[in-house]
Amino acid sequence: MHRGRLTAGAVNFEQGQRRGGRLGRVSDVVVPEPDRLATEVLVRLALREAEEDTDQPSVFLLALHRRANREVFDAAVALTTDGGAARRALGVRILRELGPETDGGRPFRDETILLLLARLRDEPDPDVLRWIISALNYHAAREALPQILAYATHPDEWVRFSVAAAIPGLVYPADVEPDAADALIRLCQDDDADTRFYALYAATREVAGMNTAAMIDLTAQLSNDPDEQVRRVAADHHTAIHQVRQLLDDPRSDHLIGSLLTALALEADAADISRLLDAVGAGTPGMAERLVSWWGAEGTAGY
Repeated sequence: MHRGRLTAGAVNFEQGQRRGGRLGRVSDVVVPEPDRLATEVLVRLALREAEEDTDQPSVFLLALHRRANREVFDAAVALTTDGGAARRALGVRILRELGPETDGGRPFRDETILLLLARLRDEPDPDVLRWIISALNYHAAREALPQILAYATHPDEWVRFSVAAAIPGLVYPADVEPDAADALIRLCQDDDADTRFYALYAATREVAGMNTAAMIDLTAQLSNDPDEQVRRVAADHHTAIHQVRQLLDDPRSDHLIGSLLTALALEADAADISRLLDAVGAGTPGMAERLVSWWGAEGTAGY
């Protein structure tokens, strides 16, 4: 059940979705432009579309996402309490990306989060559960973090994978909550290779506030992982930590290493790095320039 190796914040959840029985392939049927169809028709076609084993774009689901009105929202809400898992999953997927994202979030954000939190407590089906976790992440529902972390040890690998992918979007990266950091480290050691990869990517590239000593131990361990991509990310980050530590030459600055590597990976320049160092009183003349120079010469090799 391969999920594709992207980044933890850009997971292609459509890949590997469980399929139900066939109702007839949507691709074999000539239909009008999706945006001209009634909402109830779009819902039926989106359900059939989800049940087909195809890599084609989810045309009818995307049409529902564009139609961010009360009618579509209510239809999606009704689906989330349906007796069929496939219909519940579709309802959650509609809510996950209903309408354009703005500074204030998507339309119906507050109502959606309340509904999804209730469904998270009650949903028995792992496939629906992982979509709920994903949807809460899409809506930046930080209040859902404790409930989502509880699923980090769920028996279903797709659910654990969804937790690993959601954590970076639900924490404060530079000041990550201890429970979230602990869960991320556990997921880096998951039985499932894709879950390990996404958790490790998050811990090394996205969540800047991970404890440096814990990351040294973790990346040393994962440098011998059976998965080649996990091994490479772990080994590269392990080396980078030690090289930045040597450049800083001050054990009191160890807590900055994650933030510095994350910033450098995002192509921060010397001025950005200098501001980061000065903010915590760790700036010394020329240090920012040396870090940026090191990154350009060696640090980018594994990033």
